[in-house]
Amino acid sequence: MDEVNSHVDGSVRFAVLSAQVSNLQANQARLVNLYSAAKTTSTPNVPASPAWNMEIEAKIYSGNTVTATLVARPQDLLVQQIAQNKGRRLAGSVATEYTVVAPLRNASTNEVHPHLTARLHTRIYEGGARIRTDVVMENNWTFKASPSNITYDMTIKQNGQTVHTQPKLTHNHHARWHKVVWTGTAPQYRLRHNMPYFLDTKVAWNYNLGLNVPSSVLADEAAALAASNTKPMGSALVTTYFPMTGGRPDIGPLPRWTALYLITQDDRARASMMANADAAGGVPIHYRDENTDQPLDVQRYPNITLGYPDRSNPRVPEGSGSTEWTADRAHQPSFAYIPYLITGDAYYLDETLFWASWNLAINEAGTRGGALGLVNQEQMRGQAWAMRSLSEAAFIVPDSHPQRAFYKAMLANNINWYATRTASSTEMSPLGALGLFDEPAATIPWQNDFMGMIFARLAENNEPKARDVLNVISKFNVGRFMNDANGFCASKGAVADMLIANPNNMQYFSTWSALFAANFSSMVGRACSQVPMNEEAYPGDPQAYAAIARGTLAAAANAGVSNAAAAYTKWKGMTPALDEEFRYEPQFAIVPK
Repeated sequence: MDEVNSHVDGSVRFAVLSAQVSNLQANQARLVNLYSAAKTTSTPNVPASPAWNMEIEAKIYSGNTVTATLVARPQDLLVQQIAQNKGRRLAGSVATEYTVVAPLRNASTNEVHPHLTARLHTRIYEGGARIRTDVVMENNWTFKASPSNITYDMTIKQNGQTVHTQPKLTHNHHARWHKVVWTGTAPQYRLRHNMPYFLDTKVAWNYNLGLNVPSSVLADEAAALAASNTKPMGSALVTTYFPMTGGRPDIGPLPRWTALYLITQDDRARASMMANADAAGGVPIHYRDENTDQPLDVQRYPNITLGYPDRSNPRVPEGSGSTEWTADRAHQPSFAYIPYLITGDAYYLDETLFWASWNLAINEAGTRGGALGLVNQEQMRGQAWAMRSLSEAAFIVPDSHPQRAFYKAMLANNINWYATRTASSTEMSPLGALGLFDEPAATIPWQNDFMGMIFARLAENNEPKARDVLNVISKFNVGRFMNDANGFCASKGAVADMLIANPNNMQYFSTWSALFAANFSSMVGRACSQVPMNEEAYPGDPQAYAAIARGTLAAAANAGVSNAAAAYTKWKGMTPALDEEFRYEPQFAIVPK
């Protein structure tokens, strides 16, 4: 057991388990049970010089002309790390893994290429008889001059044998890709988790494992993936223009493909989830600090900003060369968090950390409080997804990781900011609605719901002060559906936007009847049974406002919010068409436990 991340109380939240299963026949299933026992240690079975002998050769192109040949032969680096016990990630009698950072050198001049670097997660099994190497190619140094797209082809060899050939590709600036190769026979296995237990650990929301997802949905997912570009730098099924509005399969607490995997554990859903996690590596948001060899840290550089290079101190060189990507915080998916949880691969851990760091550094230093790393100066949905990204990093970064304290602090700083904000009688609606940062008299209910989902998971994981925030914002998120008797009809709970204060004097509406009258004046005085649901609620659309509210109410119920379970039951009864539609698009198909 390695890579332990702890809960607030010190108990284990996440660990990588390595096991050797003997005498497993083709297509045979085997249960692996976990049980408590006294702690023991095991001795890594690692030779001083494994028969690895990795060699990487990349030919750099300008147009159709090869301008340089780069090579990396990192065997000596691995031997040195084994001798000095450095760069080791996993350590046990079953598996020991070293991360070897291998610069690529010009074959003619021996000069190190300033940008292209190989990061080799090298896992040794059976005394070196089998070696698994996750070859990660990165073009993402933060401060080195003139970052740009790089076009190359590549050959990977082990012990003189070619194990992978990568045809010519253009590697985006501030991006990365990877390929797993083996020395020895690669084991053929398929690991499935006990998914009720997996979700009971509260690492993710409680998705409806009872949904009967049609096989046609999974077949369509596989067909769409097969028709997409899943090569390095390909976008797979991810929307490349993040700001595109409307319901999308990659938008939600988790994307559709991830929700499909959690619900079905089907190989087709898994393939889609993993391919889209890999596609995220091509988005030019990856900044590794060459001074620390870690993702960019705004505590170390409190005046840095990626979004406004002219205002950044120190200045970050801008990448040259176009890409198909336009990233923003308000429409970003969750890419690599669940893939890391089900694989334990360092590539997906780093990917999760890169996205969290980008969420912090993209804004101007002044708007985030410099080293505080606040994300509040953003659309509310952008705040929600940034908080999700920070929580993902904080939840899985190993306790021994050099950036553990950084990600924990960034999450805590933001929760503390929301705790102060929601406790303020002058900045917070007494009905629990979060005003917009640029228009405080108004709010967007479904984006409040996004915040509610994120803080429900934070509260379930006992993050300090998260429950205080959740209880306040749940007054609005739950109350919209439970105050028919007080003058606010639940049928109007899922709408595009609302006034929460008089814009002329910023006096907050303090009663549900006043809130209703300010937003639905033509309906005042009608019995709620005669107040229709707004068309914009889209009660049969699994990606729209009504569905978002269902997910939020379920998440709040699971976090113990008062009346949330009753509100979920009521709203579920008012939106019956979603029960069928969630079988096809389940990203909001969260249910009370």
